[in-house]
Formats: sequence, C-alpha cells, structure tokens
Amino acid sequence: MGTKYEFGLDERGKLHVIDEVNTPDSSRLCDIDEWEKKYALIATEMAKGGFKDVSALLQARPDLKIKELSKQYVRDALLATGFDPSKHASAPELTEDQVVECAYRYIGAYERITGKAFDFPGAHVKPEHRICANLQKSGLIVGGTAALMAGSDSDMPHLEMLQKELAKFSVPSHIRICSAHKQPSRLEQVLQRYNKSIEPLVIVACAGGTDALSGTASYSMMHPVVSCPPDGMNNTCLTNPPGSSNAFIRKPANVGKFAAQVLAHSCPRVAAALEASIPQKIRQLEQADDELECKRRRIA
Repeated sequence: MGTKYEFGLDERGKLHVIDEVNTPDSSRLCDIDEWEKKYALIATEMAKGGFKDVSALLQARPDLKIKELSKQYVRDALLATGFDPSKHASAPELTEDQVVECAYRYIGAYERITGKAFDFPGAHVKPEHRICANLQKSGLIVGGTAALMAGSDSDMPHLEMLQKELAKFSVPSHIRICSAHKQPSRLEQVLQRYNKSIEPLVIVACAGGTDALSGTASYSMMHPVVSCPPDGMNNTCLTNPPGSSNAFIRKPANVGKFAAQVLAHSCPRVAAALEASIPQKIRQLEQADDELECKRRRIA
C-alpha cells in the first residue's frame, strides 16, 4: 500500500539509508485479495461525497477497513481507547491480546516475504542485547566503543594519541568536548544519553587542572570511567567524593589495553586483538634479547 525510506548525509556528504526498509514499521502491507476487494468499495463510497475523509468513512463503515500487516494496527488500537496524541502526554498500555495480535501480524508478514519460519528468540534474551548482537553480526557495530571526553579542545593532541592506542586493539572511539565546570547541564545530558546505549561502553575522561569531569561522569554513569589526564601525574581525580568510582591510568597505551579488557567479552574482534598483543610483546622482547646476545657473541 505504501512505504517510506529515510536518508541522511555523513560528514563527507555521502548519502546513506539510515533506517530499516520494507518492514511493517516503515511500510503499510496487506493481502492482495483484501486490497482488491475493499479499495474499490472505499473509492466508490468516497466518490459519493458523503464523508470528509477516509478515516470518517471507516469509522462509519468498519467493515471496509483493510487489515494491515503493519504498525497501523497499534495506532488503531490506541485511538479506539480514546487516546489523542495532541492532548495526552503518554499512551495507554495495550492489552496482552493486542500485543499478541500485533506480533502475529509482524511474524506473518516476515514468513510470507522471506519464505522462512520465524525463529523465536530465547525468552531469557533481553531485546536490547538481541539488537546489539544482530548489529554486531551484520558488521554494523563492533559491539563496544570508547567515548573520549575532554573539558577543552586544547586537549586534542592527547585525545588523538588515545584514539591511536585504542585502535591498536580494534576499539572504536569518538571524541566529545564538554566541560564539567563550564557546562554541567550539558555534561549531564550527554552522560544520560550514554546511559541509554545498548552497546557496551568505556568512558575515558581527559581533564587537566582540577579534574571534575571523571568524578561527575563516574557518579552518573552505568559504564566504567577511567581518567587519563593530559597533564601527566594529575591525581586530583583520586580525591573525588564518595560515589565517584573512576579509575586512573596515566599512560594512553595502558588506557587502550584497559578498554580492550573491559570490552573483550562482548567484542570478538577486540578480544582477538587483545589476545594477539600479549604474545606479540613477548616476541618483541625475545627478539631484542636475541639480537643483543648475537652482538655480544660477535664481540667476544
């Protein structure tokens, strides 16, 4: 009956599809027989001019309503309760029967389009974990990320060094600039947004001087926070008040490994990089020792 596609431009101006396509959420699907039988009757009734719009017609003639295999069923169920989105702040809960009916329509559409039987997920798997696993399986996400948060853009060299160290362990990262002293409200908004992430996350706080960023972040966050100040042995983050639980690592290279250890259990790619890094370092040490030993023998 109809569908929609959502697009967006990235920082290079390249066009991307940014939402799912051809699902019951973005498309209005129905049986062909249902469409062919009822659409002509709807068109005939509307041509008579007795109704303001199709919604008014269907309210008077519910027998003409086309059974949709889409989220329109949820809209109709809510409107039938008297819910008005322009007046009510929240929608009423659907009944268990309505939830089952909606799921049945979605599952039916899936099976008919794909020709496959729907595989019900284990009841113990939370939806957000299943979504994260599917995105990870499709290669759209690694399954974990690091957010590098600094109080000033003057710390960019330090932040870029941290990104390089994280990349050695295949840990994706991004940089945010938000001062705990100058922008407390904005910082709290950013932290609460991160708390809603279904993807495992490590926050790396990079604040010099009096470090309020790591303490504020670790107090509010559901994810681990580690402080790596740009001004070296700045231990102000170690005197945060009770409730602030940030770790402290001075060297960016060690932050990279710390983040990898946190994320390894949820990210196979990170786990592989972490596992490979340990014997690699040992081989480097053994090679260096062998070269020194060969040099000593030649001299002798």
